[in-house]
Amino acid sequence: MKHFLLFFTISILFLSSCINKEKKPFSVSSSELPEIELKIHRYGKALFDLDTSNLQVGLKGIQNEFSLFLAADLNDPENVQQIYDFVSDTQLIFISKKTMEVYPNLDGVEASLSDAFSRYQYFFPKEKIPSVYTYISDLYFEKPVLQTELALVVALDVYLGSSFPLYQQLGLPFYKVRCMEPASFPVDVMKTLYFNDLAPSYKQRTLLDRMIDGGKLMIYLDAVLPNTPDSLKICYTAKKLEWARKNEESVWAFLVGNQLLYSTDYQTQTKLIQDAPFTTGFSNKSPPRLGFFIGWQIVNSYISRHPEVSLEQFLQMTDSQKILQESAYKP
Repeated sequence: MKHFLLFFTISILFLSSCINKEKKPFSVSSSELPEIELKIHRYGKALFDLDTSNLQVGLKGIQNEFSLFLAADLNDPENVQQIYDFVSDTQLIFISKKTMEVYPNLDGVEASLSDAFSRYQYFFPKEKIPSVYTYISDLYFEKPVLQTELALVVALDVYLGSSFPLYQQLGLPFYKVRCMEPASFPVDVMKTLYFNDLAPSYKQRTLLDRMIDGGKLMIYLDAVLPNTPDSLKICYTAKKLEWARKNEESVWAFLVGNQLLYSTDYQTQTKLIQDAPFTTGFSNKSPPRLGFFIGWQIVNSYISRHPEVSLEQFLQMTDSQKILQESAYKP
């Protein structure tokens, strides 16, 4: 427990210099929040702790809690054999052991998500709070958080820290690996809820549309994860975030001066919003997705001028031009 809490705390403290000291929009006192205490169900730990010499009996013993994973007929030898092949795989055993070293318990994550879910329920009272399960995914980094009707399933082995050797062996670039840290777990969970349950559905035509949509995601994360560093929410290093803030005026002047805000060209848009080592067209010291960063600032400006608009109402707004105009954004 001490090992994990220290690891989790260091991750946050290391990034604390990246937190925007200004008061975040939609700030809510903890006393106003509904009480939610999350208990994460650790399927990966339960599975790899089983005695493989008596696997069928062990699986039946955990089937009730983990029916989400063990819905198959466990009296069928073929089903049991498939699970045996999985838990006896040498690479998966290695990954499981490393996961237990980083996460001897999930106390820190549970505390962070309990607070985030409380805020989520406060802002979106009609939405249901899901159960949360973790599993060993064999490094399924493409989709680390899966959502079912009533549950979120998190690949815990995708959050072992940027120094985990198998990440490099997969050939993953640093700009992806840097956010495969324990502190990214709650961020990705809350992002998944946003995209699956809250994000407005409408056709994005212009770069401005996509910038504002990125800003909406970030303002939502500000609301549900107010104590999480900005750099972690947008997946920038401290230096990359500092560059974005120092050069905000120049980036905005570039977008306006080149008449890019209303561009419908997919390639032009992609350069400004895709994940990459840096944003094409700017210094290689720049962060990626500068379009999203500017969209975040526009949205912040709008919310500060329209405190009467609730978070739920704002997320459903689809007129990007109106948001820009009424934001009076001027870096």
